[in-house]
Amino acid sequence: MIEVNNFNVISKEVLTVLSYCDKNIINKIPNSLIKELVNYAADSNIECVIDSEKKLEEQNISEESKDLIALIYYSFIANEEGKKEIKENWDINETKYHEDLKDKYNVDNIFKNNINNENMRLVEYKEENIFIKFIKKIINKLKK
Repeated sequence: MIEVNNFNVISKEVLTVLSYCDKNIINKIPNSLIKELVNYAADSNIECVIDSEKKLEEQNISEESKDLIALIYYSFIANEEGKKEIKENWDINETKYHEDLKDKYNVDNIFKNNINNENMRLVEYKEENIFIKFIKKIINKLKK
């Protein structure tokens, strides 16, 4: 799994994967999209190698490229049943993602994990009023 933020690299990886697809599948993708990917891929200097024996998830390409391939498949290639299945998986993943964020940034848990109860003691702080301070000063002066 490679992490990439450069759309030129993503385009090159996507086109390389698409080159292994049947021509009937490629024909379902709009030519304008293919041309845009080709334009971006032209500026990429990576060499992308695909192992035709492996599934897409197992390929040594970026997650962003896999996401774009999934989006292309969903938008242009999948039938209604396939789209429904993909949408359900995306919804499940989205729900998991939000639950993880909720757990990670839960206010109750943030402070629980960072506090060590053994080393913490309550310290009572009493502020003396001005009258008591004055009397203590007088007593201290008288003692001297």
